[in-house]
Amino acid sequence: MSVSVTTGFQCVDFRKFFVPYGQTEIKASRKVVALRLMSEWSEMRKLVEAVNNTYPALGTALPCYLADDHQNQLGALQCRECYPFVTENF
Repeated sequence: MSVSVTTGFQCVDFRKFFVPYGQTEIKASRKVVALRLMSEWSEMRKLVEAVNNTYPALGTALPCYLADDHQNQLGALQCRECYPFVTENF
């Protein structure tokens, strides 16, 4: 995920990048969220600040893949956040 502000466009761009199979050049995906600087971006900053003030524990939350159980393949495959539709027990 990348966030950028490009000259000529008054918006903040949230976009995923990837490397296509068999290639080495990074490409931008078509999945993008663009927020206008003066209205939407400012509003989002206020909302993020309100969420951080209301739920301070979110500021120290870590993604599941950094947990100890993800350090091996079996533990990672048992993660219900990463694999929510897996019904088998390994």
